[in-house]
Amino acid sequence: MAENTPVQEQSKGKSIACMVCGIASIVLCEVYGFGLIPAIVSLVLGAKCKKEGVQNTFTKVGKITGIIGLILSIVVGAIMIIAVAIVGAAGIAGIAANS
Repeated sequence: MAENTPVQEQSKGKSIACMVCGIASIVLCEVYGFGLIPAIVSLVLGAKCKKEGVQNTFTKVGKITGIIGLILSIVVGAIMIIAVAIVGAAGIAGIAANS
């Protein structure tokens, strides 16, 4: 029993880190795609926890919030790219009209 304790504690730490990274990915999704990094880390940690046989609430929440953060980061990034393209096109059209 004592042999399993360090592994369980390490896996519990990974599952908590998975949850924290998942939540951070949602919070950071609006900051120019910085939510991608913690989202990917959350999903990787969730996969490692699953491989080690740890499926607690922290891991489940981390994986779910990681997926949500990943999707939101991609959507927000795409919207920002489109907005920059529209503003750039409007700026070029304004310069051409003034010439």
